[in-house]
Amino acid sequence: MNTKQKIAGAGLAIGLGLIAIASVIGFETMQMRVPPSYARVGPQIFPYIIALGMVLTGAFIAWKSYRGGDEVIDEVEPTDWKNVGIILLGLIAHMNLLRPAGFVPAGLVLFMSVTFAFGSRRFGRDAIIGFFLVLFAYIGFTYGLGLQLPPGLRVIRLDDAGM
Repeated sequence: MNTKQKIAGAGLAIGLGLIAIASVIGFETMQMRVPPSYARVGPQIFPYIIALGMVLTGAFIAWKSYRGGDEVIDEVEPTDWKNVGIILLGLIAHMNLLRPAGFVPAGLVLFMSVTFAFGSRRFGRDAIIGFFLVLFAYIGFTYGLGLQLPPGLRVIRLDDAGM
């Protein structure tokens, strides 16, 4: 009986990569200048939570991949480069549409490209779900957290036109 277990190299690399990225996020968050007007909870709390989550996830993936047995990362399946390209094009469109069109339309384009790449062909349903998810994120960031996201095309009112 073979007791030696195979180390999953891709899973180990992904786990260690997540830990490395989390370290950068944590270091950069420590370098943030926070005004003294913030009490205990300031703008650093969310990056720290994200970094901690990434460290825990990366450590779990690396540990499971090193230990062998049940694979966390499946190395047998080939990469579907067509779908990776669709998502990449959606991301590029999102970045280019963000300022001129605004957060909600750009986010909807990205959401639709990801759902299409994952195999969904129910465009109406996906557009409605995506619209409300992106709108909820926009409202949460803009009004809940006070972070200004690109609003998009500005509607010209008669007051602004000098009439």
